[in-house]
Amino acid sequence: MKLGSVITIALTLVASLASAQSPYDEADERYEVEEKSRFSLRALVDLRVVQGSEVPSWQENGPGKIRYGGIADGAAFERVTRFAIAQLALQPAVEIGWGWRAEAQINWDGDLDEHGNTSPDHDPVRIIEGFVRRDWADAGGGWSAVIGLSNPPFSLEHTGPARTPVLSLTPSALTSWLWEEGRVLGAEGHWWHATPEGAELAAFAGAGWGPDQMGILLARRGWVLSDFLSGANSRLPVLDGNGFTEVFDERDGRPAVYAGASLADPWKIGSAHVGYFDNLGDLAVTGVWETRYGVAGLALTPVAGLDVTVQMLYGTTTTRGAALASTINAFYPIVSYRWREHRVSFRYDDFSVRDDDGGNATQEDGNAYTVAYLLEFWLRHRVAFEYVWVDSDRAAAGVPGDDGWQLSYRFRY
Repeated sequence: MKLGSVITIALTLVASLASAQSPYDEADERYEVEEKSRFSLRALVDLRVVQGSEVPSWQENGPGKIRYGGIADGAAFERVTRFAIAQLALQPAVEIGWGWRAEAQINWDGDLDEHGNTSPDHDPVRIIEGFVRRDWADAGGGWSAVIGLSNPPFSLEHTGPARTPVLSLTPSALTSWLWEEGRVLGAEGHWWHATPEGAELAAFAGAGWGPDQMGILLARRGWVLSDFLSGANSRLPVLDGNGFTEVFDERDGRPAVYAGASLADPWKIGSAHVGYFDNLGDLAVTGVWETRYGVAGLALTPVAGLDVTVQMLYGTTTTRGAALASTINAFYPIVSYRWREHRVSFRYDDFSVRDDDGGNATQEDGNAYTVAYLLEFWLRHRVAFEYVWVDSDRAAAGVPGDDGWQLSYRFRY
C-alpha cells in the first residue's frame, strides 16, 4: 500500500470519527451540556535521520543486527544515510457499551536513503493489536478481561505511547523479539490488588492462537535489536535465503498459553516481574515450532530520577525434520537518569542461541551497547539521539562490530 493510500485512509478515519461526535442537537445547544465522546483517536509520528549498519539489515534479509542497514555495492557493502518515518501509529478507540471499550493500533513506516532508494517494501501497513476490554475495579484493586489480538505483556521496555520503549529508541534484543513473534488472538485476564501496607500485587494469564512458527527467527536468523513492531499480517524475512515467516500462522489448532505476575514494594522503590509462555506446538504438523520460555525482571527507582531495569529470558525452540533444536537466552540491564526534561540511558545486552542437536548451525553468542539521550518538551514533543554497537559471533552469518546512530523527532497526539 502506497503512502498516499495510507494517508487517505487515516484522514477518512479521522473525518468519520469527527462526524460521529455530535453530542447534542444544535437547536438546544444553549441549554444542554456537551457530552464526552465515545470515540477517541491517538496518533504518534517518529521522524529520523539514520546511519545504520554497513551490511544490509535483517529487514532486507541481510546479516545486519539493527533496524537500518547499508546497501550492496557489487561485492562490497556501502553505509548510507536514511531519512525515515520510523513509526506512524494510529490508535482509534470507542466505548461500545456495558463497560466495554474497543481499541486498536495500526502502524506504517518507510525510509528513503541518500541514493533515493526506498526499503523495505514488505508489509507497509501493519495491524499491531485490536481488542475489546472491560475493567472491574475499586480503590483496593480489580480485574479486567481482554479479548482479541494482543501481545503478552512481558516487556519491561515497551511501556511508552503506541507500544514504544521509554528509556531509549531501540529496545533490547530480548524485548525486540517479544514484539516480533508474540502476537496472539485470544483472551487475557488481569488481576491487581493493593495491600493495606501499600504493596501492589498483580497477575495475568491468557491463551490464544497464531504463533505456531514462533522461534524460527532466533534459530535461522538470530537475535536483533530493533524498534520495528511487527503486526498480525507481517511477513518477516528469515536469513540465509529461507524466505519469510508469517507472524500469525495458525497450523495445529492448539492455543498458546502464558501467564505472569508482579510485586511492587510499599515504598515504590521497585517491582519484580516473572512470566512464562508456551505455544504448545504440535511437532507432528508440518511447519510448526515448539517454543517455550520464561522471563524474569526487576524495575527499580532507588532515587528520584534514576531508573534501573534488569530482565532475562531463557527457553527452548525446535521443529521436526530441520535439525534446528536450540536453547535461547538473553539478558540486559539498562540504567537511565532523568533530570527535568532530559534523560540519558545506557544499556548492555547479552544474548545467545545454543545449538542442541548438532544439525544446522544455529549457534550464536553476542552482546551490544546502547547509549541514548532524550529531550522531552512542550508535553507532546521529543528529540532523541542514540548510538548502538553490536558484536555477534554466529556460525551462519556473524556480524562483528555492527553499529549505527539515529536522530529522532517524535510528536504524540
